[in-house]
Amino acid sequence: MTHLMKNLVLVSFILSLWGCVSSTPVVVLGAGNHQLLKHQQSIRLRAAAALDEEPDLLTYSIKGISEKRSSEVIDTYLLGYGKADYSQDMKSIALYQVGIIYMNRLNEQRDDEKAKLYFHRHLIEFPYSILQERIQEHLAVIAKRKQQIVQLTPSQILSKLDSQALLNKPVVTFDEELTPMSQRAIEEDRLEDANGVYITVYENPGSSDSIKAKSLYQLGLIYMSPNNQAASINKSSYFFRKIIAEFPNSNMAKKAQKRISHLVNQN
Repeated sequence: MTHLMKNLVLVSFILSLWGCVSSTPVVVLGAGNHQLLKHQQSIRLRAAAALDEEPDLLTYSIKGISEKRSSEVIDTYLLGYGKADYSQDMKSIALYQVGIIYMNRLNEQRDDEKAKLYFHRHLIEFPYSILQERIQEHLAVIAKRKQQIVQLTPSQILSKLDSQALLNKPVVTFDEELTPMSQRAIEEDRLEDANGVYITVYENPGSSDSIKAKSLYQLGLIYMSPNNQAASINKSSYFFRKIIAEFPNSNMAKKAQKRISHLVNQN
């Protein structure tokens, strides 16, 4: 795998700037754009519904489900899973994402049997993973589904949802550099999950310096966010200073220095 592809897999996990509830264009001209807006609205609704059903989905996974490209996303995760220089934690994340993508009811290519296959593989290969309990819960959900006579399609599920309530959830203003995953961690009090993913990417031998610095930067932003109930200037400064110490010539080091200055001036 090329260096570019290796970074693509990592970026796919957490650093995509695509937002699962991104806004539609403000200026619309011509009848053709009406269909475009309907298409974008459909993507937004499917993304919101997929995430509502499974909060553990990473942004890249949601993108694949909502844009009906889940097989492509799964292939990308499996490329990372198969790399010799990827850490065990990274491979664990990849396998888990494949499982929850396959079982998500908003996924047009949903396949509970394949989901079970990857979940069982995870249980065997990563017996001490913190994801074990969640995987057992997912397997229980799949077993319960098999007892249901009627299996709804994604379109049928969407038709039964309160789309406006789903799309119009209260919006909190976040720092523009926070990724959607970081925002969700703050909103839903899932800091431990975000920490786990970003630190895993930072410690992964296959991660480039750029990806490592970006992972630390997101942690710094999370802990300096005024929307974070567990905000900590000390923790935030720690991650920013770590970037400066380890990647002094990077663009992220310059950004980290500005963030530290902002923190100092606040006090």
